[in-house]
Amino acid sequence: MTRMKSRTFTLRGIFLLLSGLTIGFLIPLILRRTLLAFPTRRCHLPFPQTIQENRPTKITPGRKQLIFVGVMTAEKFLDNRAKAVFETWGSSLHGSLAFFSSSSSRRTDLPVVSLDGVDDSYPPQRKSMMMLKYMHDHFIDDYEWFMRCDDDVYVRTDKLETFLRTLNSTEDYYIGQAGTGRQDEKGMLGLGWGDNFCMGGPGVILSRSTLRKVVPYVEYCLQHLVTTHEDVEVGRCIKMFVGVSCTWAFEMQSLFYHNHSEEHAFTNNLNTKSVRNAITLHPVKKAPYMYRLHVHFIKLKIQDLLHETVLEQRRLRVLDKLLAKNASSFAVDELAMLNDIRDFGHKMPKDQSPDWDMFTARKIYSYSHDSPEIGMINPTRDGLNQVLGQTMMIVNKEARKVLHRTLEFKRLNHGYKRHHPVHGSQYMLDLLMKYHRHIGYNRRRMTVHVRHHAYLQHPFGNLVYMVEPAKSSVPVIHFLLPLAGRLGPFTRFMKTFEEICLRAKQPVKLLILYFKDVSPGTEQYAIVKSYLKRYPGADIRWINMKGAFSRSLALSMGASQFSKTSLLFFCDVDLDFNSVFLDRCRNNAIEGQQVYYPIVFSQYNQELAFRNTTMPKTSFFYGRNAGFWRLYAFGIACMYRFDLMAIGGFDTTIQGWGLEDVELYERFVSSNAYDVFRAIEPGLVHVYHDITCAKDLPEKQLKMCFNSKAGTYGSQKKLYEIILDKGYLT
Repeated sequence: MTRMKSRTFTLRGIFLLLSGLTIGFLIPLILRRTLLAFPTRRCHLPFPQTIQENRPTKITPGRKQLIFVGVMTAEKFLDNRAKAVFETWGSSLHGSLAFFSSSSSRRTDLPVVSLDGVDDSYPPQRKSMMMLKYMHDHFIDDYEWFMRCDDDVYVRTDKLETFLRTLNSTEDYYIGQAGTGRQDEKGMLGLGWGDNFCMGGPGVILSRSTLRKVVPYVEYCLQHLVTTHEDVEVGRCIKMFVGVSCTWAFEMQSLFYHNHSEEHAFTNNLNTKSVRNAITLHPVKKAPYMYRLHVHFIKLKIQDLLHETVLEQRRLRVLDKLLAKNASSFAVDELAMLNDIRDFGHKMPKDQSPDWDMFTARKIYSYSHDSPEIGMINPTRDGLNQVLGQTMMIVNKEARKVLHRTLEFKRLNHGYKRHHPVHGSQYMLDLLMKYHRHIGYNRRRMTVHVRHHAYLQHPFGNLVYMVEPAKSSVPVIHFLLPLAGRLGPFTRFMKTFEEICLRAKQPVKLLILYFKDVSPGTEQYAIVKSYLKRYPGADIRWINMKGAFSRSLALSMGASQFSKTSLLFFCDVDLDFNSVFLDRCRNNAIEGQQVYYPIVFSQYNQELAFRNTTMPKTSFFYGRNAGFWRLYAFGIACMYRFDLMAIGGFDTTIQGWGLEDVELYERFVSSNAYDVFRAIEPGLVHVYHDITCAKDLPEKQLKMCFNSKAGTYGSQKKLYEIILDKGYLT
């Protein structure tokens, strides 16, 4: 009896459990069908009856196109972000594009839709929903896909088209990067278990079927908001009334790419895997970087086309060879002919053919430098990264097409490069890769490390000519000259200043910051007074500095004497300059945008350099034995005082020789607010002088001083000749 009661109790429990599960499943389904059948009974939020529209001229109703893109923006962004979108990827879209803004927005040069009853306040939930309704009401039968994105996203339209062509727009699709909210918002967004939403920033794509089904219920969704996030609410609405969630596929994170560095996103190196793989890139907060991305992808497209051109030329060459032979010659190894690199050298006279430089990931070994090895620096490093990225794209494209495999880059063993004057940069690379292939019926994965040799040619692009806007006036260059003693070099400097600036009446000012505690400076001051007497209108000033010599302190003091809009030239008493340099100083320093760090030609000891030969009469004589370009010197610069202040100025705690210029330069380079323009400057020459390294300098500065002193005696070739002449090697 007891066993029977227990059994009856167990069966009753199972029955109740199954009944509960069934009811729990049916109730939401019944409610959802009720809402679908009677939406107007529950929704009373009125829609705007009139929508002021400035419809895009590209839209052709009645003709079905691939995609319509709605870009959410605000009136304050129409002149910058929206314009940048329209002039970059928006102009190459395989469909149509319109900007959706507030009711007060009016433009004639952009396809702007002004939504009546919508403002630019945040969060833009109403703007987003009204945009979906507008796209549905006007274009639902004209386009297969509809995209919602912000004005700070870049869309690679060619990849977008390729992606969408693989899908059927008559099915329900809600595509983007899936999100569930920030960690601190977990449980606060009203999402059910397993629910998600497509993050609005990187872009959201709806099929025609999805948009058609969801729009009749946006009134209800607007009236029943749970959060302040418009992308969350759009996702909730689509889930409730269409029954689909955002794509969970992991690769969507890379296709709809969001860079978490926010303001600094896409301001540095663009040759990265993330950028290469993406369909959309977000966020691009500043319009200039939108243009920068567009130019980057155009360059990649040009390079792809050039690569295809080379392949077609090779195929034509193979056909020519095959047609020129008899029928028995058709057994020739076509693959070997296609990959023939015998012409890679591009035969040239030996005295004109450039030398090959060997390099690794960190070092360059070059005939063109006196040092047997130098560090891998920009722009060489950026160029190599770009070549490696493109190499992997080409290798994997061919590998997947022919052998159904993929190769992963692991390491650059070594390589050779040269710059051909006609054909561009040429590379021979020895790469270590990881080979992946699925084999057998069970698709077992085989992985093995392989070496791969790549022979590449990177042609020069076409020259780009830019017309600079005319300036209302020529900027005055403010020479800042720290000085202590050095009577002879100062006398020579003032003669140059007289010839180039005073006689030609150049708009310049000279400020001498003299450390009288190091040397009295009586004779130097007398020289300045003599020039002021000869040139009464000259602006030459003298400030006495106290204490030990400090270049950073002197330049900081000098900069403070002028206005924020003053163009500063950090000078050196050992410089020889000409008027052409003055023009480049004015043109290459751009207030608020760019600073100019010229690469100066530094003389060797002229008595050694021109031993047994006639010494040139001018400082502007360039040659391997005469001197070298100071790639690692950053003391000479042109910049506006505003930019110097914005970056934090000089570190005035640095005393003695060197280091203060390197520290300032590194801050400019690491800043995303400024471009550092660095180029060889033929209008500047650093005249040779012996360097005295004070023994009380800190170890790092003392080492830099000795390295500079050793590097300025003479070229290695000349020093070797002198040693050989003296008989030290016999």
